[in-house]
Amino acid sequence: MTYKNSTREHRNLENGLKAGLSAKASSVYLALLEAGIPLSPKSLITKTSLHRQYVYDAIHELEERRLIVNSGAKRSIKYQAASPERLLQEAERQRLDAEDGVRSLMRLYDRSPAGVVEIIRGSRACIEAEFQILREAKIGDFLDIVGGAGMHFVELFEGRIEEWEALRKEKKVKLRYIGSGEDVEHNKTRSLIENESRTIPNIGEIVNVCVRPESVSFNIYVPEIMTVRIRNADAAKSQRALFEILWNVAKP
Repeated sequence: MTYKNSTREHRNLENGLKAGLSAKASSVYLALLEAGIPLSPKSLITKTSLHRQYVYDAIHELEERRLIVNSGAKRSIKYQAASPERLLQEAERQRLDAEDGVRSLMRLYDRSPAGVVEIIRGSRACIEAEFQILREAKIGDFLDIVGGAGMHFVELFEGRIEEWEALRKEKKVKLRYIGSGEDVEHNKTRSLIENESRTIPNIGEIVNVCVRPESVSFNIYVPEIMTVRIRNADAAKSQRALFEILWNVAKP
């Protein structure tokens, strides 16, 4: 039986897939859900158009997470999707974690001088805030990002990437990015934005931490789009020290 879901459930499932699965594993899992019957690795290769090794890597990842079950053995082995309930639970957990993080920052705001912490909500407001802080940057500033959610940024700024990059070049802001896989590959091969990118596996796909000389921003994409920005040079200095440690252990 194929998996039937409402629009809301489908959205929750997509969030669940973003809550820790690689793009390859997500593709294989969705293919199995849609099929509703056990499929062989060969069938999965055909159905997903993924390279053979990618499909086997995805199967291994899904088995580790107990999201698929198998039947048969060796050349006759087939795989079937387990219930997506585990993914939905993980998406809900990450949503609650994000909300808890925002509430903690709001409590910090209540105890801090006005302007130290800013909460910006909604796609349009977050885009304009990003352009504004880039306009405020000094010539030769830096922007260090610990991410994994870089593809969310690409989707959010679709149509304005060239404008953002032109302003960054005008300001001569050096950009370094640490991500988890697909985002780093995009940065190195397809992005219009000049950058240095390195990889740390499984770094997550919910929040980008953006470190600038005078501020630290948390760009949150799930469950809602918002930016939490701390304008504090000491906080930025501390976060950059952490970034340098991660940068040195990340894979070029």
